[in-house]
Amino acid sequence: MSGIDVSLVLNVHREQDLLYPTLRSLLDTVLHAQLHEIKSELVIVADHADERTLTLLQNYDYTGFDAVRLENIEVRSLGLARNYGIEVAVGEYILTADADDLVSRNFIYELYQVHQAAQNKKIVVFPEYYHSFGDGSYVCRFYSLDQVGLYRMAGEHPYVSRFMARRADLLSVPYRDCSSGTLYAYEDYDINLRLICTGFDLLVAPDTIVFYRQRTGSIMASLGREQKLMVSNSAFFEGSEFLKLLQHREQEAVLPQIHIDFKKFYMGSLYLRELVHQANLIEPEIHPDSLRAAQFFTNVGISQGFGQAYEKVCKAIQGKHYTDVFFLPFLSKGGGEKYVLNFIETAIKDGNRSCLLILGQQLCHSKERYQSPEGLDVLDLHEILDEHEAVRIPELAIRVIENFATDARVFMKLCPFCESVMKVYAEFFKTRQLVYFYFCSAYYIMDGVIYGDGGEYRFLSNYRNYIDYVISDHALNLKQLEYRIPAYQGRTEALYTYSQPVLHPLQHNDGPRRLIWASRLDAQKRPDLLHKISVALQAENIATKIYVYGSSVLDHFEPEYFDDCPNVVYKGGFSGLGSIPFTNKDAFLYTSLFDGLPNVLLEAAQMQIPIITIDVGGVPELIQEKSGFLVQNCADDVELVARYITKIKEFLSASETEIQKKVDCLHQHFEQQHAQSIYKLRVAAVYARLEEQLAKGDA
Repeated sequence: MSGIDVSLVLNVHREQDLLYPTLRSLLDTVLHAQLHEIKSELVIVADHADERTLTLLQNYDYTGFDAVRLENIEVRSLGLARNYGIEVAVGEYILTADADDLVSRNFIYELYQVHQAAQNKKIVVFPEYYHSFGDGSYVCRFYSLDQVGLYRMAGEHPYVSRFMARRADLLSVPYRDCSSGTLYAYEDYDINLRLICTGFDLLVAPDTIVFYRQRTGSIMASLGREQKLMVSNSAFFEGSEFLKLLQHREQEAVLPQIHIDFKKFYMGSLYLRELVHQANLIEPEIHPDSLRAAQFFTNVGISQGFGQAYEKVCKAIQGKHYTDVFFLPFLSKGGGEKYVLNFIETAIKDGNRSCLLILGQQLCHSKERYQSPEGLDVLDLHEILDEHEAVRIPELAIRVIENFATDARVFMKLCPFCESVMKVYAEFFKTRQLVYFYFCSAYYIMDGVIYGDGGEYRFLSNYRNYIDYVISDHALNLKQLEYRIPAYQGRTEALYTYSQPVLHPLQHNDGPRRLIWASRLDAQKRPDLLHKISVALQAENIATKIYVYGSSVLDHFEPEYFDDCPNVVYKGGFSGLGSIPFTNKDAFLYTSLFDGLPNVLLEAAQMQIPIITIDVGGVPELIQEKSGFLVQNCADDVELVARYITKIKEFLSASETEIQKKVDCLHQHFEQQHAQSIYKLRVAAVYARLEEQLAKGDA
């Protein structure tokens, strides 16, 4: 059909009687456009519509429209249905329409005029106002892209689904299907980003209104933000492309994040009031009195924080692409972080691997941190993203992987950061190999009974269909995991880590034997039990002193805690056992409520220091009675302290020969199980198994 200027592509689903005011509103704007010699066709695309809706469309009196086409299809996708309508349309311009909304009478004419004034420049034109009615009331005012800026486009959709564009342009940049899966949504956001990448400008037609119906059960209401939170990835987010767009677009006109109060203007403008009145004649729910308590906001009220953070990311790792991505909360001096860093440091030595470490939680600046291995790139998202935007750290992490580590395998350990990522974006990892570091289950004591707290078990259970492989620092908890969650059978690996050689020899001491306690001063490591042990030693007149090293990471600890224990000397923080001046008369005293295979015990074994330790977690896989002073765990602290006192007495009374025999036995076992040369081969074997798993198509 020739001579059609504008094709209104109306997407219909199951709106039923709500179609009547929509169709009348569209006719109103079509008739107004006809006064200015603009001819419009109505292209109705009914996608999987119900019988009532189809019957209404088939029997409706379309008198007044220049042309009407009704298409009944079954693609069940808003994006694909819009594409279908655009393909069958014949107008030079496409105007998108939704089946339960209304538009101002001047809608077609004003958007069309902006296109004519642009003289064939690449533009898309949006209405100036969204005026909601029904179950909610607000008015949003839109500004053009030069005032909104690309930072806002990266972080949130500052526009809407209703626009006018050339049909030829939408055929070359079509909508994408965002209806399948539970990760991506927002077809309109996606196409607007891709249009910007293709060189389009986004403009606003002044004094034009979409009357947006808010209703329970609408498509937008049913999307569910927890399920569909992200716009699909596109060239807009590709690192070099994003930086290029920022460089090419003028930034001076961008408005800062401000609230522009236009309520008085909107409600007082005689012209806008007349447009509202005309809409009210069609749909009585649209009326000015409902605006008195309504919220008025603009698209320049959106934060630029996410986009600015993404720019920092793109500049930091520009031009790089990673094969392996690691998620950690932070680089605090903890055993779990050390284990992962050992793994990364070894993996990087393979020239075919490039590794990125993403940190997602805040660590107090006073806390000690590990240095990252040479060759490892680190993104601290909590430092990069403004604190007001911290809730979006998981989204930023996903966006980084999409654009800088497309096919990378991802490694993570349990922490609030990883929990928040998986809660919303688990589906993202369905097509990526996800490896989980599992060190130990947490426990607590209540009424003299030890209980597992179930947190990590729940995580492993919830995401058993997304986690492809589990690596642990010891074998026992993997055996328990496979027993409790059989889905992991055949997908676990005990990888014993190594400890860096300590260069400082033990100092000679002619004095009495001493005890050295060094660990995190957090509840898990039981400084409370250490306090009880020191009190018991005093009660039995055992004169040995306990030198305590450490600081808190997760909890808060005051050194004054030991002030009533004259046999405890608090020495402050430490940087590995090698930083502590051990002597030939010292034993390493270790307490913990639960654990994997603690790094400090590996260091003590390598330094050939006698060890007094509880037998939790993987400790018995390193230390047995013949190689140390092993305390059997129990929930009763009175009994547990007594057992520690027994082992301390054994150490204090043992001959040098007996102690040396234990130390030699422990060191020999350490060399067989934890030597760095062996570890390198074992890491290579882990990667080989991961590659084999991928080849089988399991991941």
